[in-house]
Amino acid sequence: MQIITSIFQKRKTPKNNGEKAEQAAEAFLLTQGLQFVGRNFFCRLGEIDLIFLDQDTYIFVEVRFRASNTHGSAAESLGKSKLNKVRKSASLWLQKNNKVNNACRFDAILFDQKIDTQHLTWLKAVF
Repeated sequence: MQIITSIFQKRKTPKNNGEKAEQAAEAFLLTQGLQFVGRNFFCRLGEIDLIFLDQDTYIFVEVRFRASNTHGSAAESLGKSKLNKVRKSASLWLQKNNKVNNACRFDAILFDQKIDTQHLTWLKAVF
């Protein structure tokens, strides 16, 4: 059973650009001194891409990538509906993890055209 568990816990190589962007965002935020808490929290209300801790503040991160500006930039893809889903999902995560009294913040990591630090924008407290 030990072998099976370790296989499933092993970090997979990214299958698509969304996963690559999330991994790049995670690596970047670690270099900024944030403490990694979790990734890809799914619930019926929505999804949270990344969760970090900055001292006593939980940071819920939405990662967006746009290969071209044909349908708008990564920042323009942060619609009101998506932000509401992230907010509701974060509220549930805080409840499930008994952290409702902790401060939280909602950030976005945006990649336009390429997934690298030169094309990365970090928006703090986007809502």
